[in-house]
Amino acid sequence: MLRDLKPNNALLARVIARAAACTMLAILAAQATAQTSFPMIMSTFPTGVQRGKTTDVTINSGVQNGGGGNNLYGAYKAMFEGEGVKAEIVPPEKGWPARDPKTPFAVPSVPSVTMRVTVAADALPGVREFRVATPHHGSSTVGQLVIGDEPEIIEAEPNNDKEHAQQLPVPCVVNGKIQAAEDVDVYKFPATAGQELTFAVQCARLQDKIHDIDPHADPLVIIKDGAGHELARNDDYYRADPMVHCTFPTAGTYYAEVRDVGYKGNPNWVYRLNITNRPFVVATVPCAVRRGQSVELNLVGFALNGAKSARLDVPPSAPLGIWYTPLKMPNGTTNLVPLLVTDAPQTGFVPSGTAKAGPLQKGALALPGGVNSWIEAAGVVDRYPFHAKKGEGWGFEVTARRIDSELDSEIKIRDAKGNVLAANDDAFGKDSRLDWSAPADGDYTIDVRDLAGHAGPTYYYNLTAQRLAPDFRVRFDTDRGMIAPGNRTAWFVMLERKYGFAGDVKIEVSGLPAGVTATTPTLPADITQGAIIFSADPGAKIDMGLVKVTGTAVLSGPDGKPAPAVRTAIPLTEIYLPGGGRGVFEVDTCAIAVSEQNDISVTIANPSISLAPGGTAKIEVQIERRGDYKKPVTLDLRVNHLGGVHTNQLPPGITVEADAVTIPENQNKGVITIKAAPDAKPIQNWNMAVMANVSVNFVMKVWYVAPVSLTVTPKK
Repeated sequence: MLRDLKPNNALLARVIARAAACTMLAILAAQATAQTSFPMIMSTFPTGVQRGKTTDVTINSGVQNGGGGNNLYGAYKAMFEGEGVKAEIVPPEKGWPARDPKTPFAVPSVPSVTMRVTVAADALPGVREFRVATPHHGSSTVGQLVIGDEPEIIEAEPNNDKEHAQQLPVPCVVNGKIQAAEDVDVYKFPATAGQELTFAVQCARLQDKIHDIDPHADPLVIIKDGAGHELARNDDYYRADPMVHCTFPTAGTYYAEVRDVGYKGNPNWVYRLNITNRPFVVATVPCAVRRGQSVELNLVGFALNGAKSARLDVPPSAPLGIWYTPLKMPNGTTNLVPLLVTDAPQTGFVPSGTAKAGPLQKGALALPGGVNSWIEAAGVVDRYPFHAKKGEGWGFEVTARRIDSELDSEIKIRDAKGNVLAANDDAFGKDSRLDWSAPADGDYTIDVRDLAGHAGPTYYYNLTAQRLAPDFRVRFDTDRGMIAPGNRTAWFVMLERKYGFAGDVKIEVSGLPAGVTATTPTLPADITQGAIIFSADPGAKIDMGLVKVTGTAVLSGPDGKPAPAVRTAIPLTEIYLPGGGRGVFEVDTCAIAVSEQNDISVTIANPSISLAPGGTAKIEVQIERRGDYKKPVTLDLRVNHLGGVHTNQLPPGITVEADAVTIPENQNKGVITIKAAPDAKPIQNWNMAVMANVSVNFVMKVWYVAPVSLTVTPKK
């Protein structure tokens, strides 16, 4: 039923303002578009492939809000994360369009290509990231493809009503598109009397890592009988994606409808509708497991055939963090179940079903260790006692939403008298975390509750306490790069020092294509950001490699003795934010590609800079333009967008005097002025990357760099 829509003047004003802003952004983006961009993957179709099969997949590129990124011309390579998936690019049947000799630096527009994907029968199921390489545009943004084990079917249009409903077998996965406004995809399928089927959609969750898809899909699934009566519907089960379970009263033909909840559409709103009669798990206790151990999981779900648990042998190689795995049941293999893999001991508490609103004291929380349960009834607060010694530092973290729970957690630490000592909500999205130091030896409790007072098996959680020990985490911006032979680009690492860690961190890179080298920093105690500078030899051949970045430092080992500790760095990809903002999203892969000649290359007239505290220095930058590139180029030492600084490789106490330095159209020289604070600390030969930015659209830039070495002399 459609709601009665009433005028909303404030909303109307916001819509008009946003439309005007988007129009201006599109104009600016069109003005700033570079001749050379990198391919932006918007969608793949089909969105999933079956294990043990070879499938042709169409990769679609392009952006909505202006700018480049819509070209996969000459694509020659595709690379997937993980094992068991191989891919090759299938050239167009008639060959790649011929390039115009009158415009030697331009290539014809090819917005989509075919990728032939072969998946091993034993490949791990789930979402896999991939990258595509092109000779002119380098590495693409991240793409995603789902590996499954049920038959994959392609939507057949027209199927917008019951009379044109597409027939589907059970079980299956149908790959479809909510491709236009008011698009309703209708499917029909057989069911027997009393049969249970689960309908789960993957759509919005596959759009998080796409740079420029706005707005995102909000899919809805509706189940109807042959007379058109609605039996079930769901919206927003797995965040914006729906899941519904239905038991069919009589044998016959039934219908499933998929559409956007607001009747919107987009050619890149692809989805997978999984219709399955297999066991389907929606909650487990415990939901956290340890590597190399066998654990009994208490289950809640559908079509479990009366089974209440399943045994899982966790492989020693299971990665720490969130891990998706199927479970083996007597009546088949389940859906992929998200679990937290941890090294901390875990205890599961299965609710009895007798709790009422208020505090519910459960078993003790061992430090270090974890507890797993779900909120049993509306208004219940799960309470766990623990003992801590004065001055001990502990980190208490809830993992729930990140493993598909509905819980919006809040945690509170209380003393023996019930006084609240600390509380947290929404440290990681809807998941909570507290870093806490015991004020005295004694007994304490920690409460876990749903912020809205909701409850049920799907409000499951893990609460783990771990000692706060010196550690670190590394991320880097950005996740892809293209460099012509003889040219350079850079990524910028950001180090998070945790719990008193003040040691050096050495950054290293592996997986580079032949002919590409990386100059990496070692971050000393008072520096948290630095540059990785990639250089391609003059004779480097066109190629792409999936790259791994790590940070290594000395920490206290399990035996208390100092030992090297290696942390895998996390790539950040750029996300367009409405209004022209620049967001970042963590991804799993990153790539460097050797490409054809870039728009520009950069040199520094004075690559060694010496600076006294309180003084200034000028970095003289010169660019060499490709024959066709005339546009303005901005210079910077920071990743800077609309005044927001995303990375800053300058040492503490060193600043850039101007917010932006621009080399005008057709000119080739510019100067960056840096200044040292009067109390700037000495540093010797700190390597930095001077960026010359070529705009792709209003948000994204491609930067080419030249190294500069900075020395800050001791204060006299």
